[in-house]
Amino acid sequence: MKVTVTTRHIKNKKDSEEIKLYALKKSKRIERYVNTEKDPSEVRFILSSEKFRDTAEISITCGNIKATSSVETNDMHTAIDNAVNAIVRQLKKQTEKKIKERRRTGAKTKEEVIETGILLPPESSETADIHVHQLPSKPMSVEEASLQLKVSDANFVAFRNSENGLMNVIYLSRRGQRILIEP
Repeated sequence: MKVTVTTRHIKNKKDSEEIKLYALKKSKRIERYVNTEKDPSEVRFILSSEKFRDTAEISITCGNIKATSSVETNDMHTAIDNAVNAIVRQLKKQTEKKIKERRRTGAKTKEEVIETGILLPPESSETADIHVHQLPSKPMSVEEASLQLKVSDANFVAFRNSENGLMNVIYLSRRGQRILIEP
């Protein structure tokens, strides 16, 4: 993770170096919420002082994650702390959003896995050439299955009909017609 600290209008050189070190120390807290192995990331601190106002601006870019924060107080250390806290809140919110999205679309429960699994008898010479293909247990309407057939490069789509709950198959005939098979 690349960290850049820029100071503006800080008169004392010693204070400027101390503030830069403090900002670098606080950037370690931000690093926890950013995956630096996958995406190159960059954190920019812009610290400025004008009369009695100290401003800390932080911007972070990492892949598709972008966050910015700007805090103005009368103490530079407090401004840095508050800006880092705001960035951490933003990063937590973005990562939680991604996790929730993965949970919504991802993992199946044990019942769903068992329900879709097909149990075959032990290997015999007759069943040695059978390949098992598991289907998603999500019910579809006939229109959705037809669209799925159109999008995929397969000649057929087996699906659970959402209207009656039974397994149906829709396939393309040699003439290019879609044919529905119901039990």
